Amino acid sequence: MRLKGIFNRDGGTFKTTDMDAFHRLATDIFTDAGHEFDCDIVAGKEVKAAIEKTADGSGFDGMIVGGGDGTVSLAAGFLHGKEKLLGVVPAGTMNLFARSLGISLDIEEALQELANGKPARVDMPTINDRPFIHQFSVGMHATMIKNREKLDYDSRLGKISASTRAWFDTLKQVPDVRVRYQSDRGDGEGSFALLGISNNRIHHNAVPFSDRPQGGKLGVYLVKASDFDNVVGFAMDYLTGHLEDSENVTLFEVDRITLDFSATDMDQSLDGDLIEPIIHAVIEQHPRALHVIVPDGSNLV
Repeated sequence: MRLKGIFNRDGGTFKTTDMDAFHRLATDIFTDAGHEFDCDIVAGKEVKAAIEKTADGSGFDGMIVGGGDGTVSLAAGFLHGKEKLLGVVPAGTMNLFARSLGISLDIEEALQELANGKPARVDMPTINDRPFIHQFSVGMHATMIKNREKLDYDSRLGKISASTRAWFDTLKQVPDVRVRYQSDRGDGEGSFALLGISNNRIHHNAVPFSDRPQGGKLGVYLVKASDFDNVVGFAMDYLTGHLEDSENVTLFEVDRITLDFSATDMDQSLDGDLIEPIIHAVIEQHPRALHVIVPDGSNLV
């Protein structure tokens, strides 16, 4: 295949990596596997433009993207609807999408898996026609992200530490998200501390990613928290992978859901990044809409 690499040198792992050496290693690995490979190493602020230019170009079969989930989400969005493959080198903090695809979290091993991998197709939802790969969240999780962005950190471990502190800050004043929803599983309304729509269910993973990327459904999480003990209990369930066991969580799966929020000042995030609040959201699952590269032994097709 003809492959184009875009590596975000400001991604967590890449910050402490000799990127010139990694570029040479990637070129050798893909070339030895019989591919044509070209690569650009760019700063974080240049990633979007580099990915968009590559996605709109011709003369290549796939894009190998190295960075965190934000970088991967950008690439997936630009490749949505195109017959191009996405390969993920997990160089971020959580690397949720790489985990979903079964890609090694060691960046050198990931290169080998991608170079010798196979194509597959996984689900990709949209919110008001905007693609995303992981989760749309409103309330506590998005507020945690906002609180974390107020803190200074310059490493993967620093980001994890900042996230923990941001969760404690979030618990001091629990958000109140008021929403009406309509779905193929029924309609409803209520007030919640957190609303999350995930690309397939998260199940019982300690890290919040879906290990069933071809499940074909949206996971809907509605979290009530009437007092401090409820909030702390939810936070512990979230951090230990027992979210689905929490008595405060209502979970169901749908193909499509429409959300109407009553306020404009709530915190919202998409794939881990804060976004401008969306008041009316139509979220749809698109089964197997994204072409990806997975390890050769994967059961994904």
